[in-house]
Amino acid sequence: MSRRVPAPAAGLVGPLVLLVILVLPSSAAPTATGVPLADLPVAGATTPAADPTALALLERASRAPATTPYSGVQFVSAWSSHGATSVVVEVVHQPGHGTTVRSDGTAQTPAADTFLPAGNGEPSLLGAATTLTLLAGNYRVQAVGRTTVAGRPADLVEARRSGSGALAARFWLDRATGLVLRREVYDEDGRATRASAFVQVEVGRAAVTPHLPPALPDAWADAVASADLAGMRERGWQCPTQLPGSLTLVDARRGGAPGARILHLSYSDGLAALSLFQQRGRLDEERLEGYRRTEVGGAPVYVRDGVPQRLVWSARGTVFTVVADAPPRTVEGVVGALPHEPADGGGWRRLGRGLDRVASWFNPFG
Repeated sequence: MSRRVPAPAAGLVGPLVLLVILVLPSSAAPTATGVPLADLPVAGATTPAADPTALALLERASRAPATTPYSGVQFVSAWSSHGATSVVVEVVHQPGHGTTVRSDGTAQTPAADTFLPAGNGEPSLLGAATTLTLLAGNYRVQAVGRTTVAGRPADLVEARRSGSGALAARFWLDRATGLVLRREVYDEDGRATRASAFVQVEVGRAAVTPHLPPALPDAWADAVASADLAGMRERGWQCPTQLPGSLTLVDARRGGAPGARILHLSYSDGLAALSLFQQRGRLDEERLEGYRRTEVGGAPVYVRDGVPQRLVWSARGTVFTVVADAPPRTVEGVVGALPHEPADGGGWRRLGRGLDRVASWFNPFG
């Protein structure tokens, strides 16, 4: 009998993305449990188009949350062809302790108070590479000027697509501390798809949160090494090292209860990020509240728009869930590259146990 697998719970995904949008993960290389999956360029050394000043600013930004306390109010917005999603959050960050986020509800995400402990989940497969390495290898980064955000002087850094030169992202970095004060991300046609910015921020004072809200669960400790992924491929798991949009596999973990194991693969190009979850079973379309049905290549896929976007479908006895902070064209390419059943293939009313964790979802330079 197939296991019961509904869609992932929205209550965890939404607050998590708000958190990673606020904080740049450290670009220091984590301890690797596997070997590097690709020979990636070294930022500032083998990337001729890289601006050393921009790389230094981004490197500083990636390390700033480890030493700088702050609190403030930030808006987070996302746009797609199906509408816009915006939310305002209150943030308190204490280095070495963690980040508390209080968010109001939206049509896609309920109101929530969330705490993310410091050091919650390091990517397992980057080896000697870093998220900054991926960014510099896939985009041309350049420092373009100075401005202000929420009354604070800031350096402005742009990332442009290597082929077309089209603008891909802008980062406004606090000149005093390096913190990311504002971020905008654009699709291949130059349209804004995600944005976040502090409208009020206080930096340098250790904020105190008297009553911590529930913490997001730690990333699954069971990291999967590159050699083990090869064996999982032979057993029918989809474990590509590269996905459309220059997305590189940076983290692989297993979790879930015995007999209902879930594989979580995280991909990034240094700017966009995408998580792919897989669990054996079938999907019940009747339990997909808040999702809309669409088709990719003639096969049914269920989508929940918002921050981030979630897509779920069933094929070959496996439920696939994609959680994406990436341009629509990239997401469509990824979904289209994975297995699907024909639209009339049946089996959609079988059930299975859903994902119970998404907290290690990896969003570099969020």
